[in-house]
Amino acid sequence: MKQHLVLVAAALVGATASAEAQSWAAIGTPNNVSAGQQFWDNTSSDGMHCNVGYVLTGVAGTAGNACANQRPGGWLPYTGTTPTTYLESAGGGFQAFALTAGVYEFSLLAGTSSSGGDIAGANQDWGYIDLTTLAMTSLNGGIPNGQVTIADPWAFYIQLTNGNYAYSNADNQFAVFGFGSTGAFGGFDAGSSYILGIEDIYTGYNGHSDADYQDELMRFSYDGPPGIPTETPEPGTMTLLATGLIGLSAAARRRRKSA
Repeated sequence: MKQHLVLVAAALVGATASAEAQSWAAIGTPNNVSAGQQFWDNTSSDGMHCNVGYVLTGVAGTAGNACANQRPGGWLPYTGTTPTTYLESAGGGFQAFALTAGVYEFSLLAGTSSSGGDIAGANQDWGYIDLTTLAMTSLNGGIPNGQVTIADPWAFYIQLTNGNYAYSNADNQFAVFGFGSTGAFGGFDAGSSYILGIEDIYTGYNGHSDADYQDELMRFSYDGPPGIPTETPEPGTMTLLATGLIGLSAAARRRRKSA
């Protein structure tokens, strides 16, 4: 079963989500390139070799690749599985995205001890927003354990350092990384996890800040559509259910014979 990502017209900052072609592209070797290249490999202003490409490939935090303003301190280098793909637009840059209603899980990256990684240090509020009710749920104070059911299409948000808010269905402050996904846009498999990277300094649609996309980092997974059980009943539970049904059937037969 697949989740179908949807592009949602943004009733939020007077912008609309991009209609460009989208796909999963392979992540290459980070080389700390300058502005205007693939967003995951932009030069970082806080320690240079600390863009999201360097973080997720385990380079940031190694000898000669220290990150400034790292918080919590000392969790790098990233020791989890290295993602191999990223969600891109036709031009190779960021891609606006929203997600459909469903059951999701949020979790920390390997080695982190607080929500998101929080490398950069501004500690801006971030979380997800219901695009129907516009209710915002903060994840900045801690990521919930277990499954979360979100009843409507939704997007991630962050309060930027200038005080404004940005949303993943409209703004280029968000990046998604996968572990082998290379299909067309919309091919997020149920049960698979992805990494979200957020940039907390407004980059503008044509401008550029440090754009390192590592100010918040977390994993999320799609478990299935809402209202459908995501766990298989234990064998003992199935046996009890079958026994109960057999008993009901026998009782019904006895009633018919005595009638």
